[in-house]
Amino acid sequence: MALRFACNGALRSSIFRAPSIRPSSLSVSRRPPTRLSSNSNNTAPKENALVASFPSLQKLVQQAKSDPGNIVMNLGAIMSLSGFMMSDVMHLRFLSICGSMCGITYNVTRKPPQYNACYWGLVFVSVNIYHLYYLYLERNEDMTFNPEEMLLYSCQFKQWGVEPWQFKKLVRLDGCRFRKYKRGDIIINADKKLNDVLMVVRGEVGAESPDSPPLARKPMYTYRGDGHNGCVIGGTALVDANVRNKKYPNRLVCEADDTIVVKWDTNELSLVMEKDKEVESAVLHSLYTELIQGLRRDRQNRKDEDSADRMYDKLMEFERLIDGAIKNAAIENGVVTLNSKDKREVREYARKNGVTLAQRESLVWKHKWTMDEWDDGAKVIADQEAGSAAVVA
Repeated sequence: MALRFACNGALRSSIFRAPSIRPSSLSVSRRPPTRLSSNSNNTAPKENALVASFPSLQKLVQQAKSDPGNIVMNLGAIMSLSGFMMSDVMHLRFLSICGSMCGITYNVTRKPPQYNACYWGLVFVSVNIYHLYYLYLERNEDMTFNPEEMLLYSCQFKQWGVEPWQFKKLVRLDGCRFRKYKRGDIIINADKKLNDVLMVVRGEVGAESPDSPPLARKPMYTYRGDGHNGCVIGGTALVDANVRNKKYPNRLVCEADDTIVVKWDTNELSLVMEKDKEVESAVLHSLYTELIQGLRRDRQNRKDEDSADRMYDKLMEFERLIDGAIKNAAIENGVVTLNSKDKREVREYARKNGVTLAQRESLVWKHKWTMDEWDDGAKVIADQEAGSAAVVA
């Protein structure tokens, strides 16, 4: 029994007491550490981290890798949408063509291919190419202007974004005419329907009353060219169709030699303004300025009329005070003596209401008094005048 335990102990000690192995004694071949390039070490983890931080972006990247046609479809939608934001029709049609081509590419790459949608896309592309070709020809035709057209374009249309080809279309209308006038020529007679819109290119045109001969009086108001505002005549018909059936109230007379006036048919000009917003802006700006000046003229005329009415009432009251002061005057020994209180009242009224010295003298003279006699407050009268004055008193 003792021998059995001794053998077991020796066996355990031989198993668990293995000799220690030093690291230096191991012959293990080590690989040198591989050095990653800076791009693979930095860029790739950053891109992966960026994509992983946004699940929707990660999903979009996966879809783009699996089906690149989605990128083409979204790019075409962006181009088509951008085209609708363009004010120039040529840019709109070009971007629409690009959007349709992207849509065709997307439908061709489907499984199975969507040929029906591709055919419709080709129809859209063909229509846009057709109109784009004629737009190109229209904008690259001869853009030469004569001196009158060049002056009108540079003064009234260029500053409002009107392109030369748009202005050329405007002056090529059937109802567009350039006319040259001399001083005293009648451009429009009064009480006749005005079916044209006139714009003074150079010179000056005056609006006169038909009661007097041409140039006999100073015009009520004038229209000036050479880039001045307020050069549109009859432009109200462009914004108010009811005015087209009314007669023009005044006579238009040329005020300066070599005056140039351009005329457009009102209906033709309205159609062009509906199509080209730049032309509409330029015409309406000049028209707006003319409307503002017209309102100012009307307001000034009404103001002058009201001022004249008020002054007339003041003079009538002033005359009544003078007449009352003369009636209250005392007559003694052929001398008419005014009451100092009445004279003070007349003087204070004239000062407060702006009665001029000439108006005072005229009204006093109307009652057969001079200003010296009125200032002295006394007047010597003959026996016959004294008798009549006594009767009136």
